[in-house]
Amino acid sequence: MKFIPVTKDGNHVFRISTEDVHVFFLYNFSGSVTFDIKKQTTEVYIFGLYLGNDTDAFSLNTAQHHRAGLSISDLLIKGIFNGSSKFIYKGLIRIEKNAQKSNAYQKNQNIMLSPDVFVDSRPYLEICANDVRCTHGSTTGQISKDDMFYLETRSHSNLEAKKLILEGFIIDLFDKINSIGEDVSVAKFRKSCIKDLYNIL
Repeated sequence: MKFIPVTKDGNHVFRISTEDVHVFFLYNFSGSVTFDIKKQTTEVYIFGLYLGNDTDAFSLNTAQHHRAGLSISDLLIKGIFNGSSKFIYKGLIRIEKNAQKSNAYQKNQNIMLSPDVFVDSRPYLEICANDVRCTHGSTTGQISKDDMFYLETRSHSNLEAKKLILEGFIIDLFDKINSIGEDVSVAKFRKSCIKDLYNIL
């Protein structure tokens, strides 16, 4: 597994022409990232985490561009936003005509902790091939009241319950990375992100 953090804002193009498993991790990144998949049987996994507070503003554009068949791209972006922070996301999956039997997935999940948060998430598909598998989806909402009630009735304070739920939301992402492969950087990012979570509550 090749683990590639993307944290420097800007416009990036990754041209992927090897059959390795590539894992990208975006953290509080603003800009555009294109994943140009040129090799058959290549696997590309894209994970992103956003933690916003006060007047933080993030804008993200991703493109999963399949030029070769039998390739996989799988994107999961998660966000937790407080204060009056903003997150604008546009995600494109494009599969060319000759990229048959490609699999492409895209999911964005956001939790809003304040009514002043603004989130705009828009997935797009451009499918030129007829033998592919693609799914995309986006969900944005608040913490489940049922989950909060369950934890609070088991002697957790409101803040403790919120922390447990949000930690689980983040840890789920890192567990998915670890299920693909191991890299020492993953554990460091996980620890740092949990610490940053506490700073926005």
